[in-house]
Amino acid sequence: MNHSEQQIRISNLDIPVKELAEISSASWERRLHLWIAKQCRINEQDVLSYEIRHRSLDARRKPDIKYIYQLDVKVRADSPVHEDANTVVSTPEPDHEHPLYHLPIRLPAPEHPVIVGTGPAGLMAAYLLALYGCKPLILDRGTNVDQRRADIEHFLHTRQLNPESNYLFGEGGAGTYSDGKLYTRIKDHRIKFLLDAYVAARAPRRILYDAHPHIGSDILPFMVKRLRRQIEAWGGMFRWNALVKDILIRNGKCQGVRLHTGELIESPLTLIACGHSARELIQQLVQRGIRHWLKDFQLGCRIEHPQQLIDQGQYGWIPPRQIVGAAEYQFTSRPSAASRAAKATTFCMCPGGEIIAATSDPGHLCTNGMSPFLRNGSYANAGLIVNQSAAQFSGADQAFEMLATLERQAFTLGCGTDQEFAYRCPAQSARAFVRGEAGLASQKTSYRLGITAVRLDQLLPSATVHALREALQYFEKLIAGFLRDGVLIGVETRVSSPVRFERNPETLSSSLPGLYLAGEGAGYAGGITSAALDGLRLAETILTGTPATRKTET
Repeated sequence: MNHSEQQIRISNLDIPVKELAEISSASWERRLHLWIAKQCRINEQDVLSYEIRHRSLDARRKPDIKYIYQLDVKVRADSPVHEDANTVVSTPEPDHEHPLYHLPIRLPAPEHPVIVGTGPAGLMAAYLLALYGCKPLILDRGTNVDQRRADIEHFLHTRQLNPESNYLFGEGGAGTYSDGKLYTRIKDHRIKFLLDAYVAARAPRRILYDAHPHIGSDILPFMVKRLRRQIEAWGGMFRWNALVKDILIRNGKCQGVRLHTGELIESPLTLIACGHSARELIQQLVQRGIRHWLKDFQLGCRIEHPQQLIDQGQYGWIPPRQIVGAAEYQFTSRPSAASRAAKATTFCMCPGGEIIAATSDPGHLCTNGMSPFLRNGSYANAGLIVNQSAAQFSGADQAFEMLATLERQAFTLGCGTDQEFAYRCPAQSARAFVRGEAGLASQKTSYRLGITAVRLDQLLPSATVHALREALQYFEKLIAGFLRDGVLIGVETRVSSPVRFERNPETLSSSLPGLYLAGEGAGYAGGITSAALDGLRLAETILTGTPATRKTET
Protein backbone atom coordinates (compact mmCIF):
# COMPACT_ATOMS: atom_id res chain seq x y z
CA MET A 1 0.00 0.00 0.00
CA ASN A 2 1.46 3.38 -0.95
CA HIS A 3 1.58 6.43 1.32
CA SER A 4 -1.32 8.20 -0.40
CA GLU A 5 -3.88 5.65 0.79
CA GLN A 6 -5.00 3.75 3.86
CA GLN A 7 -6.51 0.30 4.21
CA ILE A 8 -9.94 -0.24 5.78
CA ARG A 9 -11.56 -3.55 6.76
CA ILE A 10 -15.37 -3.37 6.78
CA SER A 11 -16.84 -6.49 8.36
CA ASN A 12 -20.53 -5.63 8.08
CA LEU A 13 -21.89 -3.29 5.40
CA ASP A 14 -25.66 -3.45 4.95
CA ILE A 15 -27.08 -2.32 1.60
CA PRO A 16 -30.85 -2.49 0.97
CA VAL A 17 -31.67 -4.27 -2.28
CA LYS A 18 -34.24 -1.57 -3.05
CA GLU A 19 -31.41 0.94 -3.25
CA LEU A 20 -29.29 -1.36 -5.41
CA ALA A 21 -32.24 -1.86 -7.76
CA GLU A 22 -31.94 1.77 -8.81
CA ILE A 23 -28.53 1.02 -10.32
CA SER A 24 -27.96 -0.89 -13.54
CA SER A 25 -27.89 -4.60 -12.71
CA ALA A 26 -24.78 -5.04 -14.81
CA SER A 27 -22.66 -2.63 -12.76
CA TRP A 28 -24.03 -2.23 -9.25
CA GLU A 29 -21.26 -4.18 -7.51
CA ARG A 30 -18.72 -1.90 -9.11
CA ARG A 31 -20.53 1.13 -7.67
CA LEU A 32 -20.52 0.53 -3.92
CA HIS A 33 -18.48 3.68 -3.23
CA LEU A 34 -21.56 5.58 -2.02
CA TRP A 35 -22.46 3.06 0.72
CA ILE A 36 -18.83 2.61 1.75
CA ALA A 37 -18.50 6.37 2.10
CA LYS A 38 -21.66 6.54 4.23
CA GLN A 39 -20.37 3.75 6.48
CA CYS A 40 -17.01 5.50 6.92
CA ARG A 41 -18.57 9.00 7.09
CA ILE A 42 -16.26 10.34 4.39
CA ASN A 43 -16.66 11.84 0.93
CA GLU A 44 -17.44 9.38 -1.85
CA GLN A 45 -14.42 10.52 -3.86
CA ASP A 46 -12.17 9.50 -0.95
CA VAL A 47 -12.98 5.83 -1.64
CA LEU A 48 -10.23 4.76 -4.04
CA SER A 49 -10.96 1.06 -4.50
CA TYR A 50 -12.38 -1.97 -2.74
CA GLU A 51 -12.33 -5.76 -2.83
CA ILE A 52 -15.36 -7.84 -1.84
CA ARG A 53 -14.35 -10.60 0.59
CA HIS A 54 -17.78 -11.99 1.39
CA ARG A 55 -21.41 -11.34 0.51
CA SER A 56 -24.65 -12.74 1.87
CA LEU A 57 -28.34 -11.97 1.34
CA ASP A 58 -30.44 -11.23 4.41
CA ALA A 59 -34.15 -11.83 3.72
CA ARG A 60 -35.31 -12.20 7.32
CA ARG A 61 -37.41 -9.00 7.23
CA LYS A 62 -39.33 -9.22 3.98
CA PRO A 63 -39.72 -7.15 1.88
CA ASP A 64 -36.77 -5.17 3.27
CA ILE A 65 -34.10 -7.55 2.09
CA LYS A 66 -30.48 -6.48 2.03
CA TYR A 67 -27.01 -7.59 1.08
CA ILE A 68 -24.38 -7.81 3.78
CA TYR A 69 -20.81 -7.26 2.60
CA GLN A 70 -17.36 -7.76 4.02
CA LEU A 71 -14.83 -5.63 2.16
CA ASP A 72 -11.23 -4.50 2.08
CA VAL A 73 -11.23 -0.85 1.08
CA LYS A 74 -8.54 1.64 0.13
CA VAL A 75 -9.31 5.27 0.90
CA ARG A 76 -7.38 8.52 0.66
CA ALA A 77 -4.63 8.59 3.31
CA ASP A 78 -5.81 11.74 5.06
CA SER A 79 -9.51 10.92 5.01
CA PRO A 80 -10.98 10.98 8.56
CA VAL A 81 -12.63 7.55 8.56
CA HIS A 82 -15.12 6.91 11.34
CA GLU A 83 -14.23 3.67 13.11
CA ASP A 84 -16.63 1.39 14.91
CA ALA A 85 -16.99 -2.33 15.59
CA ASN A 86 -17.56 -2.99 11.88
CA THR A 87 -15.04 -0.56 10.39
CA VAL A 88 -11.37 -0.84 11.29
CA VAL A 89 -8.43 1.13 9.90
CA SER A 90 -5.09 -0.62 9.38
CA THR A 91 -2.18 1.60 10.37
CA PRO A 92 1.59 1.09 10.14
CA GLU A 93 3.63 0.06 13.15
CA PRO A 94 5.97 2.79 14.43
CA ASP A 95 9.73 2.43 14.04
CA HIS A 96 10.80 0.29 17.00
CA GLU A 97 14.46 1.13 16.40
CA HIS A 98 14.02 4.54 18.01
CA PRO A 99 16.05 4.95 21.24
CA LEU A 100 12.89 5.52 23.28
CA TYR A 101 12.03 1.86 22.67
CA HIS A 102 15.33 0.81 24.27
CA LEU A 103 15.65 2.87 27.45
CA PRO A 104 17.87 1.68 30.33
CA ILE A 105 15.02 1.29 32.79
CA ARG A 106 15.48 2.05 36.47
CA LEU A 107 14.26 -0.85 38.57
CA PRO A 108 11.63 -1.03 39.70
CA ALA A 109 9.66 1.03 37.18
CA PRO A 110 6.84 3.00 38.83
CA GLU A 111 3.55 1.11 38.97
CA HIS A 112 0.18 2.79 38.45
CA PRO A 113 1.38 6.40 38.31
CA VAL A 114 -1.43 8.97 38.17
CA ILE A 115 -1.46 11.31 35.20
CA VAL A 116 -3.79 14.30 35.21
CA GLY A 117 -4.86 15.56 31.79
CA THR A 118 -5.15 13.96 28.35
CA GLY A 119 -3.70 16.82 26.33
CA PRO A 120 -0.50 16.29 24.32
CA ALA A 121 1.80 16.31 27.37
CA GLY A 122 -0.29 13.97 29.52
CA LEU A 123 -1.15 11.64 26.68
CA MET A 124 2.44 11.15 25.52
CA ALA A 125 3.76 10.79 29.06
CA ALA A 126 1.13 8.06 29.56
CA TYR A 127 2.06 6.52 26.19
CA LEU A 128 5.73 6.06 27.10
CA LEU A 129 5.05 4.93 30.66
CA ALA A 130 2.45 2.42 29.44
CA LEU A 131 4.86 1.14 26.78
CA TYR A 132 7.19 0.11 29.60
CA GLY A 133 4.47 -1.63 31.60
CA CYS A 134 3.77 1.03 34.24
CA LYS A 135 -0.02 0.82 33.75
CA PRO A 136 -0.78 4.50 34.41
CA LEU A 137 -4.15 5.80 35.54
CA ILE A 138 -5.04 8.84 33.42
CA LEU A 139 -7.60 11.27 34.81
CA ASP A 140 -9.42 13.94 32.84
CA ARG A 141 -12.02 16.40 34.05
CA GLY A 142 -13.79 16.17 30.69
CA THR A 143 -15.32 13.38 28.65
CA ASN A 144 -14.06 11.00 25.98
CA VAL A 145 -13.78 12.50 22.53
CA ASP A 146 -17.07 11.10 21.21
CA GLN A 147 -19.11 12.58 24.06
CA ARG A 148 -17.06 15.74 23.83
CA ARG A 149 -17.99 16.16 20.17
CA ALA A 150 -21.66 15.81 21.08
CA ASP A 151 -21.32 18.34 23.90
CA ILE A 152 -19.73 20.88 21.57
CA GLU A 153 -22.50 20.43 19.00
CA HIS A 154 -25.06 20.92 21.79
CA PHE A 155 -23.28 24.13 22.81
CA LEU A 156 -23.31 25.45 19.23
CA HIS A 157 -27.04 24.73 18.87
CA THR A 158 -28.24 25.85 22.31
CA ARG A 159 -25.50 28.23 23.57
CA GLN A 160 -25.49 26.20 26.78
CA LEU A 161 -21.87 25.58 27.81
CA ASN A 162 -20.74 22.44 29.59
CA PRO A 163 -17.87 23.71 31.80
CA GLU A 164 -16.19 20.29 31.77
CA SER A 165 -16.68 19.28 28.14
CA ASN A 166 -16.03 21.94 25.53
CA TYR A 167 -13.39 23.24 23.11
CA LEU A 168 -10.83 23.32 25.94
CA PHE A 169 -11.56 20.35 28.22
CA GLY A 170 -11.97 16.70 27.33
CA GLU A 171 -10.01 13.96 25.64
CA GLY A 172 -7.02 15.37 23.80
CA GLY A 173 -7.17 18.74 25.51
CA ALA A 174 -7.46 22.06 23.69
CA GLY A 175 -5.27 20.75 20.87
CA THR A 176 -8.00 18.37 19.68
CA TYR A 177 -9.91 21.35 18.33
CA SER A 178 -7.16 23.38 16.72
CA ASP A 179 -5.31 23.63 13.44
CA GLY A 180 -3.17 20.74 14.67
CA LYS A 181 0.15 22.41 13.86
CA LEU A 182 3.16 20.25 14.67
CA TYR A 183 5.86 22.68 13.57
CA THR A 184 8.32 23.60 16.31
CA ARG A 185 11.78 25.15 16.44
CA ILE A 186 12.80 22.61 19.08
CA LYS A 187 15.48 20.20 17.84
CA ASP A 188 14.86 16.97 19.70
CA HIS A 189 15.39 13.34 18.75
CA ARG A 190 12.04 12.49 20.35
CA ILE A 191 10.19 14.24 17.52
CA LYS A 192 10.49 11.18 15.25
CA PHE A 193 9.13 8.92 18.01
CA LEU A 194 6.23 11.36 18.48
CA LEU A 195 5.36 11.65 14.79
CA ASP A 196 5.60 7.88 14.28
CA ALA A 197 3.16 7.40 17.16
CA TYR A 198 0.81 9.95 15.63
CA VAL A 199 0.91 8.28 12.21
CA ALA A 200 0.22 4.90 13.81
CA ALA A 201 -2.79 6.59 15.44
CA ARG A 202 -4.23 7.80 12.11
CA ALA A 203 -2.45 11.12 11.57
CA PRO A 204 -1.67 11.73 7.87
CA ARG A 205 1.66 10.21 6.89
CA ARG A 206 2.78 13.46 5.30
CA ILE A 207 3.51 14.87 8.77
CA LEU A 208 6.71 12.81 8.58
CA TYR A 209 8.10 14.90 5.73
CA ASP A 210 6.22 18.22 5.48
CA ALA A 211 8.28 21.23 6.57
CA HIS A 212 5.29 22.66 8.44
CA PRO A 213 3.22 19.57 9.32
CA HIS A 214 -0.32 19.80 10.58
CA ILE A 215 -3.15 17.35 11.29
CA GLY A 216 -6.46 19.23 11.43
CA SER A 217 -9.49 19.36 13.70
CA ASP A 218 -11.33 16.71 11.67
CA ILE A 219 -8.58 14.10 12.13
CA LEU A 220 -7.30 14.95 15.61
CA PRO A 221 -10.29 13.43 17.48
CA PHE A 222 -9.70 10.08 15.76
CA MET A 223 -5.98 10.27 16.47
CA VAL A 224 -6.31 10.90 20.20
CA LYS A 225 -8.85 8.07 20.47
CA ARG A 226 -6.41 5.62 18.89
CA LEU A 227 -3.59 6.81 21.16
CA ARG A 228 -5.90 6.13 24.10
CA ARG A 229 -6.68 2.64 22.81
CA GLN A 230 -2.98 1.87 22.45
CA ILE A 231 -2.30 3.02 26.01
CA GLU A 232 -5.20 0.85 27.20
CA ALA A 233 -3.81 -2.11 25.27
CA TRP A 234 -0.57 -1.69 27.22
CA GLY A 235 -2.44 -1.69 30.53
CA GLY A 236 -3.26 1.98 31.07
CA MET A 237 -6.66 3.07 32.36
CA PHE A 238 -8.64 6.26 31.73
CA ARG A 239 -11.21 7.91 33.94
CA TRP A 240 -13.43 10.68 32.62
CA ASN A 241 -15.33 13.35 34.56
CA ALA A 242 -12.56 13.12 37.15
CA LEU A 243 -11.84 16.72 38.10
CA VAL A 244 -8.73 17.01 40.27
CA LYS A 245 -9.13 19.67 42.96
CA ASP A 246 -6.00 19.15 45.03
CA ILE A 247 -2.91 17.04 45.57
CA LEU A 248 -2.44 14.66 48.49
CA ILE A 249 0.67 15.47 50.56
CA ARG A 250 2.00 13.09 53.20
CA ASN A 251 5.40 13.03 54.84
CA GLY A 252 6.64 15.83 52.65
CA LYS A 253 5.80 14.00 49.42
CA CYS A 254 2.97 13.99 46.90
CA GLN A 255 1.07 10.74 47.40
CA GLY A 256 -1.79 11.23 44.92
CA VAL A 257 -4.72 13.53 44.20
CA ARG A 258 -8.12 14.51 45.56
CA LEU A 259 -11.08 14.65 43.15
CA HIS A 260 -13.97 17.11 43.22
CA THR A 261 -16.11 14.35 44.71
CA GLY A 262 -13.75 14.07 47.70
CA GLU A 263 -12.36 10.75 46.48
CA LEU A 264 -8.66 10.20 47.20
CA ILE A 265 -6.56 8.44 44.59
CA GLU A 266 -3.23 7.41 46.05
CA SER A 267 -0.12 6.90 43.95
CA PRO A 268 3.63 7.01 44.55
CA LEU A 269 4.00 9.28 41.52
CA THR A 270 1.74 11.99 40.15
CA LEU A 271 2.24 13.83 36.84
CA ILE A 272 -0.04 16.81 36.22
CA ALA A 273 -0.39 18.03 32.64
CA CYS A 274 -3.59 20.01 33.06
CA GLY A 275 -3.06 22.74 30.44
CA HIS A 276 -2.98 26.45 31.22
CA SER A 277 -6.78 26.77 31.09
CA ALA A 278 -7.04 24.73 34.31
CA ARG A 279 -6.55 27.92 36.28
CA GLU A 280 -8.10 26.71 39.55
CA LEU A 281 -5.74 23.73 39.77
CA ILE A 282 -2.70 25.84 38.90
CA GLN A 283 -3.66 28.35 41.59
CA GLN A 284 -4.20 25.51 44.07
CA LEU A 285 -0.68 24.25 43.39
CA VAL A 286 0.62 27.78 43.95
CA GLN A 287 -1.26 27.97 47.27
CA ARG A 288 0.17 24.59 48.23
CA GLY A 289 3.60 26.17 48.07
CA ILE A 290 4.89 24.44 44.95
CA ARG A 291 7.81 26.65 43.97
CA HIS A 292 7.19 28.75 40.90
CA TRP A 293 7.75 32.15 39.39
CA LEU A 294 5.64 34.51 37.32
CA LYS A 295 6.62 34.74 33.69
CA ASP A 296 5.59 36.93 30.80
CA PHE A 297 2.48 35.85 28.92
CA GLN A 298 0.49 37.11 25.93
CA LEU A 299 -2.96 38.39 25.13
CA GLY A 300 -4.72 40.15 22.28
CA CYS A 301 -7.51 39.24 19.91
CA ARG A 302 -8.12 37.16 16.79
CA ILE A 303 -8.05 38.62 13.29
CA GLU A 304 -9.96 37.17 10.33
CA HIS A 305 -9.69 37.67 6.54
CA PRO A 306 -11.05 36.02 3.42
CA GLN A 307 -8.61 33.19 2.67
CA GLN A 308 -8.31 34.36 -0.93
CA LEU A 309 -6.84 37.66 0.26
CA ILE A 310 -4.11 35.75 2.14
CA ASP A 311 -3.51 33.44 -0.85
CA GLN A 312 -3.13 36.43 -3.17
CA GLY A 313 -0.81 38.20 -0.77
CA GLN A 314 1.42 35.21 -0.08
CA TYR A 315 1.47 33.54 -3.52
CA GLY A 316 1.02 36.54 -5.80
CA TRP A 317 -1.92 34.78 -7.42
CA ILE A 318 -4.58 32.26 -6.36
CA PRO A 319 -3.31 28.81 -7.37
CA PRO A 320 -5.50 25.69 -7.20
CA ARG A 321 -6.11 24.95 -3.51
CA GLN A 322 -5.70 21.19 -4.03
CA ILE A 323 -2.14 21.71 -5.26
CA VAL A 324 -0.55 24.17 -2.83
CA GLY A 325 -3.11 24.43 -0.03
CA ALA A 326 -4.29 27.54 1.74
CA ALA A 327 -1.56 30.12 2.36
CA GLU A 328 -0.18 30.74 5.84
CA TYR A 329 1.57 33.69 7.47
CA GLN A 330 3.57 34.36 10.59
CA PHE A 331 4.31 38.02 11.25
CA THR A 332 6.08 40.06 13.91
CA SER A 333 5.75 43.83 14.03
CA ARG A 334 8.68 46.24 13.96
CA PRO A 335 7.68 49.17 16.15
CA SER A 336 9.69 52.31 15.74
CA ALA A 337 11.98 53.42 18.54
CA ALA A 338 10.06 56.67 18.79
CA SER A 339 6.75 54.91 19.42
CA ARG A 340 8.01 52.67 22.25
CA ALA A 341 5.25 50.21 21.36
CA ALA A 342 5.69 46.57 22.29
CA LYS A 343 6.05 43.98 19.58
CA ALA A 344 2.97 42.17 18.37
CA THR A 345 3.03 38.76 16.72
CA THR A 346 0.59 36.51 14.95
CA PHE A 347 -0.06 33.22 16.69
CA CYS A 348 -1.84 29.95 15.88
CA MET A 349 -2.61 30.99 12.30
CA CYS A 350 -5.44 28.85 10.89
CA PRO A 351 -5.62 28.80 7.07
CA GLY A 352 -9.05 27.91 5.72
CA GLY A 353 -10.27 27.61 9.28
CA GLU A 354 -12.81 28.97 11.73
CA ILE A 355 -12.83 30.94 14.94
CA ILE A 356 -14.19 29.10 17.97
CA ALA A 357 -15.40 29.97 21.46
CA ALA A 358 -12.48 28.55 23.43
CA THR A 359 -13.99 29.00 26.86
CA SER A 360 -14.69 26.74 29.80
CA ASP A 361 -16.40 29.16 32.19
CA PRO A 362 -20.04 30.25 31.85
CA GLY A 363 -20.22 34.00 31.36
CA HIS A 364 -16.68 34.12 29.99
CA LEU A 365 -15.64 34.36 26.34
CA CYS A 366 -12.31 34.03 24.59
CA THR A 367 -11.39 32.92 21.09
CA ASN A 368 -9.14 30.43 19.38
CA GLY A 369 -8.94 29.00 15.88
CA MET A 370 -9.10 25.58 14.27
CA SER A 371 -8.83 24.19 10.74
CA PRO A 372 -9.71 20.88 9.09
CA PHE A 373 -6.83 18.96 7.54
CA LEU A 374 -7.61 20.20 4.02
CA ARG A 375 -7.85 23.79 5.26
CA ASN A 376 -10.60 24.30 2.72
CA GLY A 377 -12.69 26.95 4.49
CA SER A 378 -13.33 30.44 3.11
CA TYR A 379 -11.64 32.32 5.94
CA ALA A 380 -8.18 32.64 7.47
CA ASN A 381 -7.69 33.63 11.09
CA ALA A 382 -4.86 34.10 13.55
CA GLY A 383 -4.25 35.30 17.06
CA LEU A 384 -2.77 38.78 17.19
CA ILE A 385 -1.00 38.97 20.53
CA VAL A 386 1.21 41.23 22.64
CA ASN A 387 3.54 40.29 25.49
CA GLN A 388 2.41 41.16 29.02
CA SER A 389 5.26 41.70 31.46
CA ALA A 390 5.13 39.61 34.63
CA ALA A 391 6.55 42.60 36.52
CA GLN A 392 3.17 44.36 36.51
CA PHE A 393 1.53 41.63 38.62
CA SER A 394 1.98 40.92 42.31
CA GLY A 395 1.20 37.25 41.96
CA ALA A 396 -0.46 34.50 39.96
CA ASP A 397 -3.92 35.34 41.33
CA GLN A 398 -3.72 38.88 40.00
CA ALA A 399 -2.55 37.76 36.54
CA PHE A 400 -5.32 35.17 36.24
CA GLU A 401 -7.93 37.64 37.48
CA MET A 402 -6.92 40.17 34.83
CA LEU A 403 -7.46 37.53 32.12
CA ALA A 404 -10.77 36.41 33.63
CA THR A 405 -12.00 40.02 33.81
CA LEU A 406 -11.31 40.49 30.10
CA GLU A 407 -13.23 37.30 29.33
CA ARG A 408 -16.24 38.38 31.39
CA GLN A 409 -16.28 41.78 29.72
CA ALA A 410 -16.01 40.19 26.26
CA PHE A 411 -18.97 37.93 27.02
CA THR A 412 -21.12 40.84 28.20
CA LEU A 413 -20.19 43.06 25.27
CA GLY A 414 -20.96 40.27 22.81
CA CYS A 415 -24.48 39.42 23.97
CA GLY A 416 -25.49 42.32 26.20
CA THR A 417 -28.33 41.33 28.50
CA ASP A 418 -30.01 39.00 26.00
CA GLN A 419 -29.03 35.40 26.80
CA GLU A 420 -30.58 34.35 23.50
CA PHE A 421 -27.36 35.69 21.98
CA ALA A 422 -25.01 34.28 24.60
CA TYR A 423 -21.46 33.77 23.33
CA ARG A 424 -21.83 36.17 20.45
CA CYS A 425 -18.35 37.58 19.96
CA PRO A 426 -17.43 41.27 20.17
CA ALA A 427 -15.82 42.43 16.91
CA GLN A 428 -14.40 45.54 15.27
CA SER A 429 -12.97 46.15 11.83
CA ALA A 430 -9.18 46.41 11.91
CA ARG A 431 -9.34 49.83 10.22
CA ALA A 432 -11.76 51.16 12.86
CA PHE A 433 -9.55 49.71 15.60
CA VAL A 434 -6.55 51.62 14.27
CA ARG A 435 -8.54 54.82 13.88
CA GLY A 436 -10.06 54.57 17.35
CA GLU A 437 -13.64 54.55 16.17
CA ALA A 438 -16.65 52.23 16.04
CA GLY A 439 -17.06 50.17 12.92
CA LEU A 440 -17.89 46.71 11.62
CA ALA A 441 -18.60 46.56 7.89
CA SER A 442 -20.05 43.04 7.77
CA GLN A 443 -21.48 40.35 10.02
CA LYS A 444 -19.96 37.62 7.83
CA THR A 445 -17.56 35.43 9.77
CA SER A 446 -16.53 31.84 10.37
CA TYR A 447 -17.48 32.23 14.06
CA ARG A 448 -20.69 30.20 14.26
CA LEU A 449 -22.36 32.01 17.15
CA GLY A 450 -22.31 35.43 15.50
CA ILE A 451 -20.50 38.71 16.13
CA THR A 452 -21.48 42.08 17.61
CA ALA A 453 -19.97 45.46 16.74
CA VAL A 454 -17.93 46.57 19.77
CA ARG A 455 -15.02 48.91 20.51
CA LEU A 456 -12.30 46.33 21.19
CA ASP A 457 -9.82 49.20 21.32
CA GLN A 458 -11.59 50.29 24.52
CA LEU A 459 -11.63 46.78 26.00
CA LEU A 460 -7.99 45.69 25.73
CA PRO A 461 -5.22 47.24 27.86
CA SER A 462 -4.05 50.54 26.37
CA ALA A 463 -0.44 49.41 25.83
CA THR A 464 -1.71 46.32 24.02
CA VAL A 465 -3.97 48.45 21.83
CA HIS A 466 -1.05 50.73 20.97
CA ALA A 467 1.10 47.74 19.95
CA LEU A 468 -1.68 46.20 17.87
CA ARG A 469 -2.35 49.44 16.03
CA GLU A 470 1.27 49.75 14.95
CA ALA A 471 1.38 46.08 14.02
CA LEU A 472 -1.72 46.25 11.83
CA GLN A 473 -0.30 49.16 9.86
CA TYR A 474 2.98 47.29 9.38
CA PHE A 475 1.25 44.03 8.37
CA GLU A 476 -0.69 45.95 5.70
CA LYS A 477 2.68 46.48 4.01
CA LEU A 478 3.31 42.72 4.00
CA ILE A 479 -0.12 41.70 2.66
CA ALA A 480 -2.22 44.32 0.91
CA GLY A 481 -5.65 44.36 2.54
CA PHE A 482 -4.52 42.91 5.89
CA LEU A 483 -5.59 46.11 7.66
CA ARG A 484 -8.17 47.24 5.13
CA ASP A 485 -10.18 43.99 5.11
CA GLY A 486 -9.31 42.50 8.50
CA VAL A 487 -11.82 42.02 11.30
CA LEU A 488 -10.72 41.75 14.94
CA ILE A 489 -12.85 39.24 16.83
CA GLY A 490 -13.00 38.52 20.55
CA VAL A 491 -10.15 38.43 23.04
CA GLU A 492 -7.25 35.97 22.97
CA THR A 493 -6.57 35.28 26.63
CA ARG A 494 -5.51 31.63 26.68
CA VAL A 495 -2.25 31.79 24.79
CA SER A 496 0.16 30.86 27.58
CA SER A 497 0.36 30.56 31.34
CA PRO A 498 1.65 33.38 33.55
CA VAL A 499 3.16 30.72 35.84
CA ARG A 500 6.18 28.43 35.46
CA PHE A 501 6.82 25.81 38.12
CA GLU A 502 10.36 25.10 39.25
CA ARG A 503 11.95 21.76 38.34
CA ASN A 504 14.59 19.81 40.23
CA PRO A 505 17.54 19.59 37.82
CA GLU A 506 18.34 16.03 38.95
CA THR A 507 14.86 14.53 38.69
CA LEU A 508 12.81 17.10 36.71
CA SER A 509 10.17 16.80 39.43
CA SER A 510 8.56 19.83 41.02
CA SER A 511 9.75 21.20 44.35
CA LEU A 512 7.49 18.58 45.96
CA PRO A 513 8.95 15.06 45.64
CA GLY A 514 6.65 12.68 43.79
CA LEU A 515 4.96 15.47 41.81
CA TYR A 516 5.83 16.20 38.17
CA LEU A 517 4.32 19.13 36.28
CA ALA A 518 4.30 19.04 32.48
CA GLY A 519 3.29 20.98 29.41
CA GLU A 520 1.64 24.35 28.96
CA GLY A 521 0.03 24.43 32.40
CA ALA A 522 3.46 24.04 33.99
CA GLY A 523 4.88 26.82 31.80
CA TYR A 524 7.16 24.56 29.73
CA ALA A 525 5.44 24.39 26.35
CA GLY A 526 3.57 26.42 23.77
CA GLY A 527 1.80 24.10 21.34
CA ILE A 528 1.03 20.48 20.57
CA THR A 529 4.55 19.34 19.73
CA SER A 530 6.43 21.13 22.48
CA ALA A 531 3.88 19.93 25.06
CA ALA A 532 4.04 16.33 23.82
CA LEU A 533 7.85 16.41 23.86
CA ASP A 534 7.79 17.73 27.42
CA GLY A 535 5.55 14.85 28.47
CA LEU A 536 7.91 12.35 26.81
CA ARG A 537 10.92 13.97 28.43
CA LEU A 538 9.45 13.70 31.93
CA ALA A 539 8.33 10.11 31.35
CA GLU A 540 11.80 9.17 30.12
CA THR A 541 13.35 10.72 33.22
CA ILE A 542 10.92 8.85 35.47
CA LEU A 543 11.75 5.55 33.76
CA THR A 544 15.53 5.90 33.66
CA GLY A 545 16.22 7.89 36.81
CA THR A 546 18.42 10.23 34.75
CA PRO A 547 17.26 13.69 33.70
CA ALA A 548 16.41 13.53 30.01
CA THR A 549 17.80 16.47 28.09
CA ARG A 550 16.73 17.93 24.78
CA LYS A 551 18.97 16.06 22.37
CA THR A 552 19.56 17.58 18.96
CA GLU A 553 18.38 15.46 16.07
CA THR A 554 21.12 13.89 13.99
